Formats: sequence, structure tokens, C-alpha cells
Amino acid sequence: MKIISLGLGVQSTWLYLASSMGILPKVEAAIFVDTGKEKKKTLEYLEWLTQWAHNNSNIPIIICKEKNLYADLLSNDKYVKIPAYTKNNDRSIGMLQRQCTTDYKIYIVDKAIRSLLGLKKGERIKTKVELWKGISLDEIDRMSIPAEKWKISVYPFCGYQVPGKGNAEKIDWATKMTRIQIINEYGKNNFPIPPKSSCVFCPYQSDQAWYNMKVNEPEDFEAAIKVDEAIRNSTKKGIIAPAYLHDSCRPLAEVDFSVQAPDLWKGECSGTCHI
Repeated sequence: MKIISLGLGVQSTWLYLASSMGILPKVEAAIFVDTGKEKKKTLEYLEWLTQWAHNNSNIPIIICKEKNLYADLLSNDKYVKIPAYTKNNDRSIGMLQRQCTTDYKIYIVDKAIRSLLGLKKGERIKTKVELWKGISLDEIDRMSIPAEKWKISVYPFCGYQVPGKGNAEKIDWATKMTRIQIINEYGKNNFPIPPKSSCVFCPYQSDQAWYNMKVNEPEDFEAAIKVDEAIRNSTKKGIIAPAYLHDSCRPLAEVDFSVQAPDLWKGECSGTCHI
């Protein structure tokens, strides 16, 4: 079984489009996990993609909304760790452990795969499943080894696949491409280019990304502020020092974004969220 891990970013969306058009081998399905507060522009793009798929592709897009990370972060009853910023005892700034990717992305994708395989609760996956990931050649260091033996992480734009607990293997059908080359394919086919996708409250965003959200996507920015305020005092969840979404360890609503970083992202490295 071949499955695309669809993050609705430039790379993973092109995986879906290319597979649908026969440029890449055909997959059985694409799985998109909505964590409860995707950016408004990302959800608008999802509407475009599902309409395009209805008219041009027979590859189903499975949208999972089983768990709501946004609601859980605002709740006092849920214990969720996101990579928020906090001050250490020596006043240096560190990041909290990231739990959200595993619990709200990877786990949900794996559960959807089990459903596609028709497995009952508790039944083990015995077949090999290719999980295609949209990591481009210029990001090849983000490739990773799956923890599960049944899973094969496939990177068509890098030219490798990595079996569970194994070593990278070359794939002869791959189309090695950088992010810029992939963006050019959208233009050649008159497709709209996907916006950068992430939860609106993702701490990995740069000042430039926060500034853009504040100015052009005020509803998303207000939702991020709500999360920032909700996580501040997380002592009941085992976090001693105040937590913040911004790396200055200041309330998001008070940060001056006039000094902008050149990159939109600050190094999310798992290859799971921003694909």
C-alpha cells in the first residue's frame, strides 16, 4: 500500500498532484490531519485541492479530525506539550519537549492506515506500507528512519526510501527535485501554489511569519494569542516556568516584529508537520 502523508505544503501537495497525473507512481490514498487550527489559507487551499481531485483524480483524500490540538491546549484538563519556549534556571531560553507531532499527527495517520487495511482494534499490521513524504532534495537531512517495521518512509524528491529500522535505499523511479523546482511545476500546470502550512500557534515560526499572520491573517493571529495565554501558567501540567509561543519569552500580543528573520520557519526537523 502506498500512502501520501499530505501536509498541504508545496512539496506534499505536489506529490498528490504528480501521482494523480501519472508523473509519479499511483498511490492508494493521501491522508491529511487537521489538528483543529490550521491556517485559514491552508483550509481554503484544501477546498481547491478536493475540488480538483473530484474532477481529475481517483485518489481519495482522507481528512482526519479525530483530535483537536487547539481545543486541548485551551483546556485546563488536557496534558499536551508543544515545543513552546521557556526560561531555564540560568535564565537562558530553552524549548519544551514536543508531544504534539506524535500524538496529533503520526498517531492519527497510523490509525487511518489501519482503517484502510481493514484491521480490527489491537490487530497488528503485517503488510508493508509506503508512507510518502514531501521532503525535497534541499532538505534531504530531514529524512528519518521509521520506528515501526511495517512502515517504509518514501522520499520521491530525494531519491530514497527508508524501511523501518533499516538503512536508506535508492529508488530508481524517483524525481529528484528542490523546493524551487517543485514550485516551478505549479506554474507550468497553472496550479495555485500552496501557502506554508502549520498550526497557527506553531512556535517554530519566525518573526516574519508572525508578522505576516498578524497583518494579513488577524483571525489566525488572535487564535495564536489565545494559545499563548493559555499555556503561560502550565504548572498543573508539570511545566514549572512560564511558557511562550515566541522565542523572546514575551507574550505574543506584546512582541515587536519589526526585526524580521529571513526564514519563515525555525527548523522544524521531523519532516512531519511542514510538508
